[in-house]
Amino acid sequence: QALRKLEGVEWVELGEVCEINRKTAEPTKLFGETDFVYIDISSVENGTGNLNYENIILPSKAPSRARRIIQNGDVLLSTVRPNLKAFAYLENLPSKALASTGFAVLTAKENVLAKFVFHLLFTDDLQNQMAGRMGKGSYPSINQDDVEQLSIPLPSLNIQKKLVAEAEKEQQIINANKQLIKIMEQKISDVLSEI
Repeated sequence: QALRKLEGVEWVELGEVCEINRKTAEPTKLFGETDFVYIDISSVENGTGNLNYENIILPSKAPSRARRIIQNGDVLLSTVRPNLKAFAYLENLPSKALASTGFAVLTAKENVLAKFVFHLLFTDDLQNQMAGRMGKGSYPSINQDDVEQLSIPLPSLNIQKKLVAEAEKEQQIINANKQLIKIMEQKISDVLSEI
């Protein structure tokens, strides 16, 4: 809702400013029999964008969904239950990695910052758009066409940079508060165990 109030900002479809699912390949063709990092939806912490690279598998043992070619700077958008916010901005990727076809891989074009797109995915506006496109079945999801048609604001690159910096600063505060909560919970637990 706050996004809709941006004065004089053009709105565009995501497919106009990002390539969606640019490349796919079979793991055995890419890596032979060398193990690789497989990023599936469980690799992404819901709501935070935190990502782990712990799922290392051999191409011959890879699930059929291990097909999306990814690179640093891409954004992963879970198309399965996107309301759970399993989104990630890719950085420090291992040299051999693939993502699940359960993600839409967004590769930003020159007029948009990938991190700006990443932060937009968490907004109420984008969440409402995705929810409106999800099927009602037991496996609610959106497809590539749905992703391409998501409407986003497109301010200047300078404004995008400022908004990304603000979002990252706020996230640092949130992370610090979460750490403090963990410390306090441990202290409380320690005191209670002594009673």
